[in-house]
Amino acid sequence: MTKTATTDIESGKSRIDILLPSKERFSLANSGAISGVVRDLVTASRTPDRLRVVGVAVEKPFAGVKFCGLRPRHGWLLGTNIGLASAYLHLIREGGKPDMVEVHSRCHVARYLKVKRPDLNVALYLHNDPRDMRGAKTPAERRSLLKAMSAVICVSDYIKECFLDAVGATEAESSKVQTARNGAVRLHTKQTVKQKMVLIAGRMVPEKGILECAQALSQVLKDRQDWRVVIAGAKRFENASPGSYEADVAQALAPLGERAEMTGFIPIEQVRDLQAQAAIIACPSIWHDPMPKAVLEALAAGSALLTTRRGGIPEAAEGRAHIIDDTSMSAFSAALEKLVSNDEYRNQLQTLAWNDFPFTADAMAKAADAIRDTVISRA
Repeated sequence: MTKTATTDIESGKSRIDILLPSKERFSLANSGAISGVVRDLVTASRTPDRLRVVGVAVEKPFAGVKFCGLRPRHGWLLGTNIGLASAYLHLIREGGKPDMVEVHSRCHVARYLKVKRPDLNVALYLHNDPRDMRGAKTPAERRSLLKAMSAVICVSDYIKECFLDAVGATEAESSKVQTARNGAVRLHTKQTVKQKMVLIAGRMVPEKGILECAQALSQVLKDRQDWRVVIAGAKRFENASPGSYEADVAQALAPLGERAEMTGFIPIEQVRDLQAQAAIIACPSIWHDPMPKAVLEALAAGSALLTTRRGGIPEAAEGRAHIIDDTSMSAFSAALEKLVSNDEYRNQLQTLAWNDFPFTADAMAKAADAIRDTVISRA
């Protein structure tokens, strides 16, 4: 990298557009997981002025972040993701191309942009297993994508391994696939006083393991009148009527009566307050979760974390949490029994979580910034 290029990058003269999936709503009211990560990536960046977030238009986007809201073009024909990408291409035809386009979690969109505009410097930012994504399901598709992309940024080493699985990439090609591990913002300067509360915060979908954990909680806390349960979240990151899965969870918690509360979707600030209060936070994923922010936020809050050995979770939780390999209701019951009944063990995990927390939003943004700098300097 030349001295001039370094100066331009660090001074923010370079321009980077971050393109969101069409389903994301970049607002405090209804932000999804990816929007939350992107907001932290921008606000924690050392050069936030060079970053512009592009997504579907919202009434009140996150404050303090440059945001461009678009309407997907011909979404009824192209699909909303390609429609949004088409609108983006129209935008930069008029306003000029950026030094880099960072496409979040949509492999086929990254490919589309590169095909339509080969001159664009396109990077793919993966939040989930690409082997389940349109445009990257096969090794051949991922190999082709790797050749076309300037970089592939992954939220965990697990996702990096998923992308490279059976691709047969050369060492030089593999070096384009990098990890910027998800991070979380620690809101308190000292550990908060914990209440006898077990919190589960996340989307109400079967793969998150909330039903199995709720069944275990009902069993373990039945005769422990001083403990309560709060489950915060809904099927989607928005206000909506409860579905059948939520009803099953509610039925499982029914024996606890008023000591169990299901809040439904609530603003992120209220979730943070609950995390600060909870003595135990459960993140009971039964699928290979890439790097859930709920895990990182539990550790950031200094709570005793109960979670599973799935996906990228152990990259953050190993040595800092109670991790189970079996995701059955009986396994959750045994883990919760230990966490609830053993004060010394629970307090030990809280102390570990608080004192050993390298997974900050600053660390995440620093890693992402470094990858972007390399991409731009190569161009």
